[in-house]
Amino acid sequence: MISVYDYIDYRRFLKDRFSEQKKKRPSFSYRVFNRQAGIKSSGFLKLVMDKKRNLADDGIRKISRGFKMSENEERYFELLVKFNQADSNETKDRYFRELSQNKKFLAAKPLASSQYRLFSRWYYVAVLEAARIETNEEKNLAWFQRVVHPAVSIKHIKTAVRELIQLGLLAKGKKGGFRRLEGMIATEDEVRSIAVANFHDQMCQMAMRSVMKDDAKDREFSALTIVSSGKSFQRAKKEIQKFRKKLHSILEQEDEQPKTFVAHLNLQLFKLSKDG
Repeated sequence: MISVYDYIDYRRFLKDRFSEQKKKRPSFSYRVFNRQAGIKSSGFLKLVMDKKRNLADDGIRKISRGFKMSENEERYFELLVKFNQADSNETKDRYFRELSQNKKFLAAKPLASSQYRLFSRWYYVAVLEAARIETNEEKNLAWFQRVVHPAVSIKHIKTAVRELIQLGLLAKGKKGGFRRLEGMIATEDEVRSIAVANFHDQMCQMAMRSVMKDDAKDREFSALTIVSSGKSFQRAKKEIQKFRKKLHSILEQEDEQPKTFVAHLNLQLFKLSKDG
């Protein structure tokens, strides 16, 4: 039987569970389901599956009843619905953290939480890029803790390294240290959206810390506040994107000097007023 714990998108789960029931019982239909669930509207389930209607608490209970979920399954399904329907990253993040505490979810999606933490914990990315630093020292856990700035506990470094290995992004080198792999991450959209938002939020906080505590020679901050039209705003976005890609290419290809530290670049453009 299709398990709800295999899903991050509750609507996809509903479609797959309905199709499964239909294959097992050809007589199964929306009408039959509605009768089992105690739903009066004939098109209710179809509207939910097609993203034309959201689920409230009463709808969650009825659909759980219609698909004969256990108490634990219903609780997970409720969290999944609220995670998918959350209208802010903060709320979405809270529900995902609850989902990822479920042992059956972790068993079904062993990499989802690691992928989430990769972008939601700034030092995961710092460790990952630090593995590319050119040095004769062994890149072990103690080395990562020494070079990552600001300081992170050895416990957190150890967890980050372990999960980066699980994601196929780090590996133990022949001489004992760790090396960076060119692995790719295929993250589900729902996980990626909150993880990326968390990443930008953390890096903005890191930028605030840097402007107050780092020496001027170790940072560069500038700002421009100007009136704009919608067309100019979109053009500015495209120019920033082009610049970021070009700068990334330049820094990657520069090989006149050894790469000895990790840096992060924030490019920010946002509105300070509502459209007139």
